[in-house]
Amino acid sequence: MSNTTWFKTLLALVLVCVMGVLPLASAIHSSIPVDHRVYRILDVAEIRGLIGRQVAARPFSAKKVMTLLAEIQGQEDQLSSSEKQELASLVEEFESSYGLAPSPIEDVLSTGLFRTYDPETKIGASLGINLATTQTFSVVTQEYDSRNSLFAFLQGDLGENISFNMNFGMLFDRLNNNVFLPTDFTIQGEGFYMLLGKGGQQISTIPTAGFYTGLALSPELSATYFDGAVHLRWGSIKRDWGPGLNNLQLSGSARTIDGIELQVDLTPWLHFIVLNGSLGKFSVSTIGEGDDEKAFFSDYFYDDKPYYRFENNFSAQRVELNPTKDLTLSIYESVVWQKRFELGYLNPLSIYMFQQNNLGDIDNMLAGVDFNYTLANKVRLYGGIGTTELHTIGSLKTMLTAPRNMLAFQAGITIPLPIGSFSALTFQWTYLAPFFYAHYPMRELVGSLDSVPASDPPPTFTSKRGNTYTLSGTSITVDYQREGIPTESISVPTTGSSFSDDGRIEIKYVADGEYLIYETYSETAYVNKGENIGYPLNPNSQEFLLQLDLGLAHGWTTQSVLKYQVRSGQYGYSIEQFMQYDGGSYEDKDFWGNTFEHALTAEMQVTKKFEKMPIEVHAQYRFTTVWERALMYDVVDGEQFDGQTIGFESWQDPTYDHVLQVGFKVFF
Repeated sequence: MSNTTWFKTLLALVLVCVMGVLPLASAIHSSIPVDHRVYRILDVAEIRGLIGRQVAARPFSAKKVMTLLAEIQGQEDQLSSSEKQELASLVEEFESSYGLAPSPIEDVLSTGLFRTYDPETKIGASLGINLATTQTFSVVTQEYDSRNSLFAFLQGDLGENISFNMNFGMLFDRLNNNVFLPTDFTIQGEGFYMLLGKGGQQISTIPTAGFYTGLALSPELSATYFDGAVHLRWGSIKRDWGPGLNNLQLSGSARTIDGIELQVDLTPWLHFIVLNGSLGKFSVSTIGEGDDEKAFFSDYFYDDKPYYRFENNFSAQRVELNPTKDLTLSIYESVVWQKRFELGYLNPLSIYMFQQNNLGDIDNMLAGVDFNYTLANKVRLYGGIGTTELHTIGSLKTMLTAPRNMLAFQAGITIPLPIGSFSALTFQWTYLAPFFYAHYPMRELVGSLDSVPASDPPPTFTSKRGNTYTLSGTSITVDYQREGIPTESISVPTTGSSFSDDGRIEIKYVADGEYLIYETYSETAYVNKGENIGYPLNPNSQEFLLQLDLGLAHGWTTQSVLKYQVRSGQYGYSIEQFMQYDGGSYEDKDFWGNTFEHALTAEMQVTKKFEKMPIEVHAQYRFTTVWERALMYDVVDGEQFDGQTIGFESWQDPTYDHVLQVGFKVFF
């Protein structure tokens, strides 16, 4: 059987199975995904005064989105013909996907779903599928990334207040991070990818050598009460909290977080949002190739079992205040904490900063403020400050340059454009200080080595995690259990401690030739499934972003993005690096005096939604140039894990890449 025939047969079987299930639709309270264009439309409409001020915590429910679209449609005199057309198309799309009208079986090929609804009980359900494929190809290196998915879903309503969405996705992907900007690369699959033809063998590295099968799940149970003033959601979905294009606290680019979320509109001018969730991991040992290869910042399911390090929960809350109709002020905090039954974090009214101090200051706190202000229905200004540690208080210069002041800043401006359909231009600047989002690991004593008396063979110890330590002369060799991690030599300390290059293993001198071995048992960096929860940028980096969103008639939209990213290599420039509080010596921050990488990216994407057909196609072109220089580390063992350097090599010639991407969705 050929590959084409096999695929057609599989697709037919899936369709038969999905459509053959007994009908139980609407899911009117379920969320609209945060990457949907409708949010950009709502932003522009809000700036122009077509709708009132909305909370900066997304996603919104389908019911809320459709209500807002209807409000915009009611102001025809302020809408262009292309805007009226796009609004009508969106309303039709959402009514098809989330509405209450029955969708008979004979329409399944044009809608992708079958829906029933009982107006007496107000119970109904939709059963259907979604198909998608995206292919990304580098013209320069000839490398490519391929993502292909088929989702089946069962969604609907239980009465007037409760909606559910149960879905299951099969992925058939070939992952290649080399054809993306590092901060743009993401993985859709949950847990791991496997090779079905070889007994479920997992992938251990990215890029993958071929195609692997993965799973994706995003179940959601939502309830709305008091005319929408209280919204309760339990789901594994993407969220975007804040006024920017991705945000410091919780970004739309982050992986799905399975959590229970509560949003309460206490008054029209005061809103409270809280989330308690469980963070996941993704099983890959290494990412990158050659000199760029490094350990993937997550647990690897084969070798780490049962001593996983990334066993964390996530709690976040946000309060928004509207002192005037044009101004929103917000304060937020969040915490990554080791999985345990911690009522203090589970309490939606708890203050996390005080709570984590009371628990021994072992969890990873983040707090901040942001604002957005609309000027004369013409321009929106927004900005925010976040911190994971604020140690030194003094003058503004002191606060900005003190090494232990781990701050982040974001500022932007959005200008609606009087062309096309809900078009807008946004400029945004983001800065993450060294060690922002990072956190020191928790280590435990696992054993010891004793060089007295001398022995042959040399003293050897194997920890419960499977790492083997051999003491020989002035070094201790570590043979790691984890696949893909090379053997490492750690200098024997004469006083104090020595560390592995990544800082996760500590060798501590005791006395008389005895050395204690400490291994990391817990990581609480600001990551979920190996990727950043917050803004998709490395610590100790800045980004200048210019984005043009242009809506056109007949289902056409374009998005053009110009990004300049620059990294500083003084210290703390990767999320896995952490500050050495005991014995560490850090000069004041000097960002521009220690830059080692510049990346300039220009990309343009065109999307077309077909009328009367549930098909969306898109194409993207991206140009990237990168110029960089290598860092030189200090020769003192154990100081590489915080990124400290003693200098830089010469700047290399710039590299260039041209990347093409095409894809489509059916029954989106």
